[in-house]
Amino acid sequence: MTNPLKDKTKPPDKESLLAMVTHDLKNPVSSGILAVKLLQDKKLSPLNPYQKEIVDNVMVAFNYMQNLLDNLLDRYKVNNKVYSLNKSTVNFTDLVSSVIEESKYIFLDKHQSVKFVSDVKNNTISLDALEIKRAINNLMSNAAKYSPAYTRTVIQLFEKENSLGLSIENAGCNFDTRDPNKIFEKFVSLNDNSKSIASGLGLFIVKEIVEAHGGRIYVECEVGKFTRFIFTLPRK
Repeated sequence: MTNPLKDKTKPPDKESLLAMVTHDLKNPVSSGILAVKLLQDKKLSPLNPYQKEIVDNVMVAFNYMQNLLDNLLDRYKVNNKVYSLNKSTVNFTDLVSSVIEESKYIFLDKHQSVKFVSDVKNNTISLDALEIKRAINNLMSNAAKYSPAYTRTVIQLFEKENSLGLSIENAGCNFDTRDPNKIFEKFVSLNDNSKSIASGLGLFIVKEIVEAHGGRIYVECEVGKFTRFIFTLPRK
C-alpha cells in the first residue's frame, strides 16, 4: 500500500495549479456578486446615495475579479487544447441586451453611458451563449476602462450576408494604430501604461472565442477619436 506521505507523484505544473486555484476562487466571487446584487436591488433595505455608491463600486470590483478568473481559465483551456463550445440556438439581440444589463455598473465609476442599437431582423443564431457573453463582457470592460469620463459607448448589432455582427465603439484611442490588430495577440496590452494582471489576456481570449465559432474579429481606431471592435459570427 502506498504511503501518501511518501508519494512522489509529480506536482502539477504552474498552468494546472493556476487553473485549479482560479476555479476554486470562482464560487466565492460569484457568491459575493449575488450578495451585492441583493443590496443593489434593495432586497434587504433601501440605501442612501453614499451607501449606493459604495455598493456599486464593490460590484465593479467583483465583476472585474470574475472577468479575470474567467480569462485565466480560458487561457488554460486554450493552451491545453481542452477548449470546446456548447452551442444552442439563441436570440442574439436578447443575449447582447442581457450582457449590457449585467455590465452596466462598470460604466458608472467614470459617469459613462451606453447606447444600444440593433438593425437585426432575424436574431436567431447558433452559438455558445456563455462564451459569447464573456467575449462581449471583455470588450465592454475595455471600452469602459479606456474611455474618458462622461463619454458614451455605442453597441450596435447588424446583419451581413449569413452572419450576425456586433460592434462596440468607445471614445478615444490609446494604442499604436500602425498595426491595431496586434492587440489580439497574447500578453499585448491596449496601453503600455496598463500593468494590471489581466493585461494582454482579455482580447486574446475574445479572439479565440470568436474564431472558435468560425467568426472574425478586428479593430478600427483613430487616435484621439474612437476605438471600434467588430466581430461577425456565422448563423450556423
